[in-house]
Amino acid sequence: MPKLPKSTLAQLEKLLISEIPGAIRDAHLAEPVYCARIWYNGTDSEEDAVPWVMLVKDSVRQKFIKKQGEEHAPYYIWGADEITDPDQSFQVHLASDRLRTLYSTWYQYLCDVDDDDELQHFREMIQQVSKSLNELDWKSFAPVTDDFVVAPADGSHTFCDDLGDLLASVTPRQLELLQSRKLIPSADLEFDDDDDDDDHVGKSPFGDVDDELSFEDDEDWDDEDE
Repeated sequence: MPKLPKSTLAQLEKLLISEIPGAIRDAHLAEPVYCARIWYNGTDSEEDAVPWVMLVKDSVRQKFIKKQGEEHAPYYIWGADEITDPDQSFQVHLASDRLRTLYSTWYQYLCDVDDDDELQHFREMIQQVSKSLNELDWKSFAPVTDDFVVAPADGSHTFCDDLGDLLASVTPRQLELLQSRKLIPSADLEFDDDDDDDDHVGKSPFGDVDDELSFEDDEDWDDEDE
């Protein structure tokens, strides 16, 4: 079995932490955003499908809260696939040659091992990137809400665990603030900042959300009242 390219993952982590803030600043966002989702893919996408960033408008979050109410709004707010419409979010793409070269090395490893479970290594790297970026003061880079967070988004749909990725990425202070605003249910939810404890990684506090809710009936965002 091919050897895990740990050095490549480490270099990717460092590079993403360095490049993402500047890329977001240079995008000159036109309105406040409440989260940045770092999208990553597996071998279901092409070799040049490097991570990219989706920044979701706070106005979209407010619409979800108004329409869905406190109980159901969090499912929509953190469901990455449900907030990709151009009217809902801004897209920031990363295109440095160094990023593409490193990602190509990782992609070749995934192809060689031919095992979707190996994507967990990349997922955890993106979680670490998000953790580091959540320590920044984002007000100097973009118009953000006071509860702005960075978290991964699983473009491969290997894990389908938006909330697990969120919990693995936010700081204790961020989690406390989101819970106090009922943007994440507080019941039975614990945060452990010990890097050696992976119990909260890959597990959604909501269980199987798809059995309860359907996102397909939402009206067109262009037609919603401001």
